[in-house]
Amino acid sequence: MCVILVCPENVRPKAEVLYACHDANPHGAGVAWRESGRVRWEKNLSTGELVTLLKKMAGEVVIHFRWASVGGVDARLCHPFPVTPKSCTSLTGMAETVLFHNGTWSGYEDALKRLAQHRKEPIPAAPMSDTRAAALVVHTTGPESLHKLPGRWVWMNHAETRLFGPWEAWGGMQVSNTFFVPRLRSAQARRTATQSADHRPRHQSCLFAV
Repeated sequence: MCVILVCPENVRPKAEVLYACHDANPHGAGVAWRESGRVRWEKNLSTGELVTLLKKMAGEVVIHFRWASVGGVDARLCHPFPVTPKSCTSLTGMAETVLFHNGTWSGYEDALKRLAQHRKEPIPAAPMSDTRAAALVVHTTGPESLHKLPGRWVWMNHAETRLFGPWEAWGGMQVSNTFFVPRLRSAQARRTATQSADHRPRHQSCLFAV
């Protein structure tokens, strides 16, 4: 299913939230933020790496945890993708605009065939996914075309962040879904139970000689 967290400048998800998101979507995390007038990204991060990286970031941050519904488990298919003519699959980089997706777009292969008729260069080689395909399409058609595509999208450039599809407010953020919340609550409940057990009085048994 994937999940996207759009975090305002003064909001950062706690580590336990990030671990819950990973538990629900374990195929690689990615993050994007603004730096030097562009958008920088890092992807295929472990949750621990993401926790460390977030401490160093200023400004708005967008985080994605992937569930490999299209394209299989492949580090290069983690989000985001740069909105460029080739939409490279580098694990780190900078671009004018990047794209995140939560959902599945089943018509992306037909869209790529139509797009190929209007491009001067061939469609990039595999690995391909619906989100990478969307980044190629949006580079040609503009972000308004995302209104016609299924799922939830984040289009982020150096100046603004635009959300497409239904979103929810949660924890001071905009989130693409809250399917991670039950896992978060389970982890919190286990921690509370452990803490309660640790604070129970310990009774030592005594042996009495008769």
